[in-house]
Amino acid sequence: MQWHGWRIPVILAALLVGLSFFFAVQWLYNRYSYQEPLARVLQADEAVESFTIEKKDRIFKIAVKLKDTVDLGETYRRLKKSIQGVLGRQPFTLELQDNRDQELKKAYYYSQFALYEAQVRGNYREMVRYIEDRAAAAGVDAVISLDDENIYVHMKHLDRHLYEVIPRRAALNPVP
Repeated sequence: MQWHGWRIPVILAALLVGLSFFFAVQWLYNRYSYQEPLARVLQADEAVESFTIEKKDRIFKIAVKLKDTVDLGETYRRLKKSIQGVLGRQPFTLELQDNRDQELKKAYYYSQFALYEAQVRGNYREMVRYIEDRAAAAGVDAVISLDDENIYVHMKHLDRHLYEVIPRRAALNPVP
């Protein structure tokens, strides 16, 4: 079959081979430029139990399940810095996964009011006392820390953990 002297099956075959080559090169580039180095960095961190790396809409979504960690803030900052060292300016989200149970969910639920109030009012010492008291009443250990960017909540009940990272600036700089 021909169209203006061109063979249509040959054109379609060339187009298919070209597209296949393009997608194969893109896959290889992503795998060896980002995914493999990210996997090496995350496997090397002693706080990481497991992880998944997914790229969707040009944003890397990195989900990390942590082991029991002493300082959640330090662990989070270290992971974020390591990931940024591999990705550079590529956008990414870092999601912490845990193994929370009903007691931890309940303790965190009642802590959210104090957390978000402190985000707006800045009464962090009052927030920490309130959360620690509520958590202790539920039989849960709570450790709250903060830095310039986030509030870190680590709750522990038996062998279960809850990890939450709440941005401090979100309430101060709302997006219009």
